[in-house]
Amino acid sequence: MADHANDKADSGAATPWRWASWPVAAMFACVAAVHLVWWLFGDFIVRYGNFADGDSYVRLVRVERLLETGGWFDTSLPRVNPPYGGSLHWTRLFDVLLIALAMPLEPLLGVKRALYWSGAVISPLLHLGAAAAVAWAAAPLIGRAAAVVAGALTAVQFGVLGYAIVGHADHHVLLGLVAVVAFGFSARALLAEGTGVRPALAAGAALAVGTWVGTEMQIPMALCMLGLGVPWVAGDAGAAERSLALALGLVGGLAATLLIERGPAAYFAVEYDRVSVVHLTQAALIAVFWSAVASLSRRGREPGSAVGRLIAALVGAALVAMAMRLLFPKILVDPLKDFDPAIVDLFAVIFEYQRIGDGGHFALYLGAAALALPWTLRRLVREWPDRRRWPWALLAASTLVYAAMALNWVRWSLYASLFSVVAVADLMAWLDARIDRRLAYPGRIAAKVAVMVLLAAGPLVAGTAWVQAAKPAPKAMFAAVDGDARPCPLQPLAKVLSAPPWGDRQHTVLTSADFGAELLYRTRHRVTATLHHRNAAGILASVRVFRGTDAARARALIASHQIDLVVVCRHAGRDTFFTDDAGDASFARRLVRGDAPPWLDEVTLPDGLKDRFRMFRVASRQ
Repeated sequence: MADHANDKADSGAATPWRWASWPVAAMFACVAAVHLVWWLFGDFIVRYGNFADGDSYVRLVRVERLLETGGWFDTSLPRVNPPYGGSLHWTRLFDVLLIALAMPLEPLLGVKRALYWSGAVISPLLHLGAAAAVAWAAAPLIGRAAAVVAGALTAVQFGVLGYAIVGHADHHVLLGLVAVVAFGFSARALLAEGTGVRPALAAGAALAVGTWVGTEMQIPMALCMLGLGVPWVAGDAGAAERSLALALGLVGGLAATLLIERGPAAYFAVEYDRVSVVHLTQAALIAVFWSAVASLSRRGREPGSAVGRLIAALVGAALVAMAMRLLFPKILVDPLKDFDPAIVDLFAVIFEYQRIGDGGHFALYLGAAALALPWTLRRLVREWPDRRRWPWALLAASTLVYAAMALNWVRWSLYASLFSVVAVADLMAWLDARIDRRLAYPGRIAAKVAVMVLLAAGPLVAGTAWVQAAKPAPKAMFAAVDGDARPCPLQPLAKVLSAPPWGDRQHTVLTSADFGAELLYRTRHRVTATLHHRNAAGILASVRVFRGTDAARARALIASHQIDLVVVCRHAGRDTFFTDDAGDASFARRLVRGDAPPWLDEVTLPDGLKDRFRMFRVASRQ
C-alpha cells in the first residue's frame, strides 16, 4: 500500500472530477502567468512580429494556401525548390485549429495578421490544455489535489516551455497533450473494476487522433499497447478485452482520420511520415491478434501460464512485424534517410535533433525526470500487490522511455517533462504530509516553502544557471533595422524584395535554409531551401552551391533551379548548413566578401541593410 499522504490523495481520486473549482483555476492561472510574464519581459520574438522557427512560417504559408485554393488534400508547396516544387508531411488538424483561432480576429486584423496572431498564441493555449490533461490523467493515481499540482508544474518544465511559449505555430504541444490523454484513458482502463473496455476504446481513439497530427505518436501508441498488454501476460482478468478495445479504437479512429485527411481517392496511398494506410494496416493486424486472444480467452482456451502467454505475445508481435515488413518494406527506415541519407548530418545541427551532452542541459531538460524516476519506482514497488501497479508501471515506462529518447534527441524532453511532473507532484504531496507530522507551526511553513520551491523550480533554475555560466561572452548587439534587431534582419529585406523592382514579378531566391521559410512567408517569391526533410533535393542543391568551390558548377546548379537572386548574410557566422566543408574558400564566403563571379551582379541594398546582407542578381536570368 502507499504511504499515508498518498492514501489520502488516492481517496480523492474516486470522487468526480470538477473543473469548476479554485485549485483548477489556480492551476490555469499559474500556467497563464508564466506565459504572460515571459511575453511581457522575456519575449524577443513576437514583439518584433516574428516566429520562433522556420516550421512556424511554413505552417502559416500552408494555411494561407489552403484558404486561397481550398485544396484540402493538396500537400504541395509550389514555391519551394523550383522548378520541381515541394511538399509537407504535416496534416490538417492543426491547420484547422489555427484557422478556428484566427476567425474571430479576421474582421479586425485581416486574414494574414489574424493568422499570425493565431500562430503566435496557439502553443500557450495548447499548454493550458496540456496542463489540464496532465491533471485529469494523474488524478486516479495521485488524487485530485496532487494532480492539479502536476498540471501547474508543467509551467516550470523547460522541455515544455521550449515548445509552448509564444511564437511557436507548430503541433508539438498538441502531440504531447494527446499522448497524455491516451495515457489517462489507459490508466483508467487498467484501474476499472470491470473489463475497462470503454476507456481502452477511448485511448485507442486518442492515439488515432495523435497519429493524425504526427506519426511520432507511434511511441505513445507502443507504450499504451504494452501497458495494457503486459497484464494479459501476467494473467489479469479482462486484459485481453481491454487490449482488443484499444486496438479497435485505434483502427476505427485511423479509418476515420484517413478519410478526412486523404479522401477516398488517396485513401490507400502509402506514406510513412504522414498518417496513411500503413498505420491503419498496422493497427488492424494488432486488432486481429487481440481478437484471436480475446476469443480464446472467452472460451477458456488461452495459454494457461505466464510463460505460455508471453510466448504467444512474442509470436504475435513477430507475425505482425513480418507482415508489415512484407507489405511495406520501408516501415523501419528513418524518414530522413528515406528521402536522402545525406540530409541526416545536416539536420543533426538543428537543436531539437541534438543530444543532451552536458550537466546543465540535463538539469534543464531532464531534471524533473531525474527526480521522478526513483519516486515512480518506489510507488510501483509499494503498489505491486494491488492492481494499481499497472498504471504506475505504465507511468514509469513512459517516463523512462521518453527520458532516454530525450538524451539522444532534445525534442523528446517535451514528453519526458509531461510525464515526470506526475511523480514529482506525488512526491511533493508525500513530503508535505511528512513535514506536517514532524514540524510544528511556524517552522513547517518555511520548510514546506523551501522544499516545494526546490522540487518545482530547482531543475529549471539550476539548469538555466549552469547553461548560462558555460556560455561564451555575449556578442555585440546589432542596431535594429525597421524594428528587426536580428543580425540578419529578414523583415526589412522582405520589404525590399516585395517592393519594385523585385516585387513586380516572382523570383527564385537562393539563400540559407535558415532564411528560406521566413522569406517564403513574407514575400511572393520562391525559395530553394527550407528545412523540411521532404525538401531534401532543395536543401542539397543549396548545399552544393554554397559549400562548393567550383563557380562553374555553382552556375550550372543555379541555372537548373531557375534561380534569379542570391542572398547571403554578412553576419550569419559559421553557417553550418553551407560552409563547413570548404570554410572561407566556399562559394558562400566568397559572396560575403563580395568576390562574386562575373555572372552575378551585386544589387545595392538600402542603408541599414547593405551592411547586413549582400544580394546578387543572376545576370543570365535578367
